[in-house]
Amino acid sequence: MESAPYDRWMRASTRVRRLATRTAVAAGTLGALAGAFCGGLVVAGGGHHGDHGGVVDEAAQVIRSKADAGTSMSVLDSAAIRGMLSQLDDRWATYYGVGNDAGAVDSLQALLDGRYSGLGIWLRRADSGSRQVVVASVTAGSPAARAGLQVGDEIVAVDGQSVAGADTDAVAAALRGPSGSNVRLQLAETSGARRDVALARVDLPASPVSTQLLTPQIERIRIATFAKGVGADVAADVARARKTGVQAFVLDLRGNPGGLLDEAVRTASVFLNGGPVVSLQGRSVPFETLNASRGGDTTTPLAVLVDGGTASAAEVLSGALSDRGRAVLVGSKTFGKGSVQQVTHLSDGSVLELTVATYTTPDGAKVDGVGITPDVRVAPTESPEVAAERAVAILQALIADRN
Repeated sequence: MESAPYDRWMRASTRVRRLATRTAVAAGTLGALAGAFCGGLVVAGGGHHGDHGGVVDEAAQVIRSKADAGTSMSVLDSAAIRGMLSQLDDRWATYYGVGNDAGAVDSLQALLDGRYSGLGIWLRRADSGSRQVVVASVTAGSPAARAGLQVGDEIVAVDGQSVAGADTDAVAAALRGPSGSNVRLQLAETSGARRDVALARVDLPASPVSTQLLTPQIERIRIATFAKGVGADVAADVARARKTGVQAFVLDLRGNPGGLLDEAVRTASVFLNGGPVVSLQGRSVPFETLNASRGGDTTTPLAVLVDGGTASAAEVLSGALSDRGRAVLVGSKTFGKGSVQQVTHLSDGSVLELTVATYTTPDGAKVDGVGITPDVRVAPTESPEVAAERAVAILQALIADRN
């Protein structure tokens, strides 16, 4: 082991030991945006779909009554809403209609409930203003993982149909289907190579939390996404593991694209004794700080694995544990999605998703477009196990020091 990296790990580990023992400030409730899907959703009430008023309604009536190519008001509603969203500087704004998009609405609700089926990939835009849809993360053990899909791979075509210029939700809809059915993807890999893969859709595990003993004393807790119930699952895993003699944890957030913000706060509460987790502010959202609950485990050594696929709610958790001195972050720079989306169910059953706030870490650091740089850097080109091995080395040093 090289002395310089080891010294750096030990300095970071000492910082964790010192700061994790401090008494945190008073805990608070989750507040108004506690249901936020950080990259991601806060569910709001219905609106008055179709009651546009003014020139929009006037134009719709003219089109319906005079256009030679007839259409329905629901089609015009959908087109008007999508047109309005296209004028926003909001790469995450999405509209799920009740016609061809009905499956997307059902899938969105299933995702929030922790129920989903498919290939085991999450999608996002390649970058701001891009029309390319790329893989944001790959669920371990899924059909996509077994086929070797990687974060950053571009989806070029689905079942032979090009998806160039398509919205992310449209590509996701094309990938959906009943468990056991097949789908063929054409990918443009990050290397520039193109390849075709055939995948079978499956029902994915209800809980995105999995565990693995890395050593008899160190357990890895992998969180694939922050769906409903994740915080409780992590708390149960930590309690069980400590009873069996586990003395340290590796929290693996690599490839985690986010999820429900309140679940990220609940997960932070497992390792903190109250105090700030994240602060939110937007044009219609007053400044608000969400706090961890009291009573978390603040002494068991903890390392967090992150990479370029760690985004949104996963960055909330990473940033909180790092700023509060509770964990050493190991890996590569995170994605940098520091925004919160709100989902509004409209009166006809369609769904509108808008960015309503950005967030900062407990130290006031901005994440959106910046990301989080880990304490111990591991090049993205390294094998995934390299970061895990370095985390284990840090934790073993802490365990030895405590004993």
